[in-house]
Amino acid sequence: MVIYDVPYQPVPDGNWTVKASDDGQKAFPTRNDALRFAIDAALVAHRHGDDAAISIEGADGRWRLFDERAKGLA
Repeated sequence: MVIYDVPYQPVPDGNWTVKASDDGQKAFPTRNDALRFAIDAALVAHRHGDDAAISIEGADGRWRLFDERAKGLA
């Protein structure tokens, strides 16, 4: 399974980093850009037959898991 982690806060340089369990990490200028990348990458992974999930940190510091369509998982 490929998991994409999207934090709530940017790193000290002001960018948001998306950590991918299969591909290191990438930096983005906005959280929306980071989220869009994670969703797009998860959709591509799913189309190639891989299980994919997106882990998103909320303002409360909790991480929540979503599928490749950004639908919440129980």
